[in-house]
Amino acid sequence: PYVVYEKTFACKDYPPDENVTFYDIVAECDGKDCADDIAWEAKVKDANCDMTAHVLSSRAISITWDTSASSKYDAMSEQELFDLNYHGWATKLGLARPNATAP
Repeated sequence: PYVVYEKTFACKDYPPDENVTFYDIVAECDGKDCADDIAWEAKVKDANCDMTAHVLSSRAISITWDTSASSKYDAMSEQELFDLNYHGWATKLGLARPNATAP
């Protein structure tokens, strides 16, 4: 199993508290609670915004970031970011594509 925090935005766009914690994690193996048996590993697939995973316990994981860090998404417009991220489950949210702003 894994915990993921999507990170395809500029760092300044993430919450300013620079932390999200997933707690009370529940996992079932063959119909039985097995969360305490999971050997979590803190891994980062894409280090955008200096994202870092922290295993707090078998039932709590946090992810931290730096909102002042530079990002490969900094130069992208709101429209480009929308197009990059608006797929899969996000399409069920019915969000409108941002309008382009005049230069």
